Formats: sequence, C-alpha cells, structure tokens
Amino acid sequence: MLDLLTETINSFTYNGKNSADMGMIITKKDGLYGKPVPIVEKVDIPGRSPLIMNNKADPLDNEDFENIEKKYTCHVLPEDHQDLEMVTRNIYEWLFASNSGYKRLEDTYEREFFRMAYLGQKMSVADMAAGMIGKVDISFSCKPWKYAKCGEKKIELSSAGKIYNMYGFTAKPYIKIFGSGNVSLIINNRQHAFQGISEYIEVDSELMSAFKGLTPQNNKMVSQLFPKLTAGENEIEWTGNITKIEIIPRWCCL
Repeated sequence: MLDLLTETINSFTYNGKNSADMGMIITKKDGLYGKPVPIVEKVDIPGRSPLIMNNKADPLDNEDFENIEKKYTCHVLPEDHQDLEMVTRNIYEWLFASNSGYKRLEDTYEREFFRMAYLGQKMSVADMAAGMIGKVDISFSCKPWKYAKCGEKKIELSSAGKIYNMYGFTAKPYIKIFGSGNVSLIINNRQHAFQGISEYIEVDSELMSAFKGLTPQNNKMVSQLFPKLTAGENEIEWTGNITKIEIIPRWCCL
C-alpha cells in the first residue's frame, strides 16, 4: 500500500534512508522554513552604545547563525505482512543507533535543497513504540544553512571564466586544480597561491583543508585564506601551469 502512495505522501530522507521506505510518513511539520537567529557578540562600553563584535576570520564569510529545529509529526504505516514491533526497531536503529555528528537531511517540502542535521532528542525504543500506535514527533537540530542540490554539480573550467552565485550568500566550494609547480588561483582578484603541486591538488573550503586523495597538502598552500564564491558574479582565472579546474560550488542560503 505504501508503495502506491510514495509519490503523494510527505516524507524525509536522513542519512541516506527515506522514512516512507521505512514505513513512516509525515503528517505535520514545524519549522519547515525556519528563521535562523544571528549570533551576535556585544561588548558593553560605559557611556556608549554596545559594540557589536565581528570575529570572522575571513571578511568574505557569512555571518554566524544559530541552529534551527525541524520537527516532523509522523505516523507508521507498516505493510500487511510486517510486524509493528520489528518496524519500530528498524526505525529506531536507523535514526538513533549511529547518531554521531551531522548527517544529510532532505524532505518532500523543499525538494531542491538539503540540510545537515542530527537528532535533537532522546528517545528509547519503548518511547518510540508507544508513539507508533498513534503519532511520533521526530525533531532534528539543523545547521542554519540549506544547500541547493544544483550546487553539487561539478563545474569544469579549462580557461578563465565566470560563475554566478544566485543564492545571496558566500559559498565554500570544493575545488580540484589540475597542474604542476607553483600556481595561483584567482577569484574576484583575490589570489590563492600553491607551491610545488604535482598533477593536482584538492581544496575544500568547508573543511578548510588541502589534500591529494588521502594525502594532506596544507603545506602546499601559501595563502592563509581559502577560496570562496561570493553572491553574484565570480570571475575566475589563474597563473602558472594549470590545465583545468573542477568546482563543486555548494550554493547555500537560509
């Protein structure tokens, strides 16, 4: 029965598994389009208005925001041949057994985006089993940014070019630079220099790391700041022996 409803029901996908495939559908949601709250650090100065501090290491970085909560009210619809207790245990293991760190969260309400989230609640198998008779609330703590799925597509440049960021916020891309020797990647006139590369070097601005496969390459970065793609047009060029670059932009918005 559930298979026939898959295209019309609402569900979420967490850590690679879809709730409908696990026998659970969404009947209500809260915090769907959550409004992140800016993290503001104020310093009181006698006789003056409070001074708002900006501790960004890179002036191109976005402001910091607090996590948001997304809560789904769900019902379980096991297939006729399925045992409710077994379905409950399977759902519990999926959601809680490996609940360490952020994992990818998608839902059918915002199909073009995904978030990074973790289970922001504690629940036992017994608690979940009791809820399965009627409804159960599943709450995720999400990073404030949602990421456009189109930003996961690779962009390849074999000569200088332009990339347009339509999402209004700075993106932290993954970039693979193919070349050798001492080279520089230049984005909007900001230079990122590398020394002594061989074949290629990978730069992940989200992880703030440079590597080649499994081998660290941070020592080959001359520049302290990592490449960023700001809102609007980004002009990309380079110097040195670079044959091409590949960019996964990771567009993001609130």
